[in-house]
Amino acid sequence: MAYSVTHIILTIVLLDLLRHYVFGKNKFPRYLLVIGGIAGLLPDIDIPIGWIYNLFTGASVNFHGGLTHSIIFPIIIVMIGLFLHFYKDNQKWAKIMYVVAFGLFFHSVLDCMFGGYKSFMWPFFVNNLSFCPQWGISGYMQSIDAIILVVWLVHEEIHKKIKDYI
Repeated sequence: MAYSVTHIILTIVLLDLLRHYVFGKNKFPRYLLVIGGIAGLLPDIDIPIGWIYNLFTGASVNFHGGLTHSIIFPIIIVMIGLFLHFYKDNQKWAKIMYVVAFGLFFHSVLDCMFGGYKSFMWPFFVNNLSFCPQWGISGYMQSIDAIILVVWLVHEEIHKKIKDYI
């Protein structure tokens, strides 16, 4: 499982690259990067929910990696985005739904890449090991966060795009 910072930063970096090179700044405002970053961490909401549950019940239950980490939620949110996009002609909320779906999906991808995934295909009980490679990179998580941030900042400075954030 990747660190929280990795979930947020890497989601923002990938969305920012899409913003700069695919969609353009006018069609992809900066606030969508913030929403995407938050959505990239959202599946881990099951951790504080577990803490609260344990506090009030005195139990020792770990909800992490279950329902909130399922690929089903990004699919449902993309379908909502498509509905808003094509049937309600609400482009703003459709984009928000697409970005949220991307963040949720990318959270699952990162957890899978770091070898800590549990319920990728919930509610279907499928062996997740066939989906998730075991690369052994979990011991380098702090370094990966730093590398991602530095490479992104260098990219932004080289392409004179760092001014977008100042």
